[in-house]
Amino acid sequence: MNKKIEQNWSSQQSEELYGFNRWGQNYFTVDDKGYVNVKPLGDGQEVRILDVIDEARQKGLSSPMVIRFQDIIRHRVVKINEVFAQAIKDEKYKGTYRGVFPIKVNQMREVIEEVLSAGKEYGYGLEAGSKPELMIALAMHDHEKKLIICNGYKDEDYI
Repeated sequence: MNKKIEQNWSSQQSEELYGFNRWGQNYFTVDDKGYVNVKPLGDGQEVRILDVIDEARQKGLSSPMVIRFQDIIRHRVVKINEVFAQAIKDEKYKGTYRGVFPIKVNQMREVIEEVLSAGKEYGYGLEAGSKPELMIALAMHDHEKKLIICNGYKDEDYI
């Protein structure tokens, strides 16, 4: 790398280059040494992503790998429900908010289980747009107050 560029580069420039301010919701930052860090709970406690990768390699895993922070999933589900609850209260809205997770976003069992666990006290449900997604939603449905939304599903045998 060009020494002149290296000396003039800042953590802020790295954050802007990677767009953390556009999509990271303050979960991702670049520290003073240039390492990408994650704040899984959004509470200021940081984990260096390189440390996570190094630990995975020590356990015998190799690249490429997907790193998923379940705490971010949980935090986002709780946050969206709390924001809606506050807006309903502030506006004296007579209805309720009952959110759903669209399974098409991520069909991995661990993700769906985390979303449902985090949304349990809010009655958070699932949205299915295909027969396989509907089967997933039905298999994971565990409470009568949770919604299963069939969006665009057109198989008349199952309607």
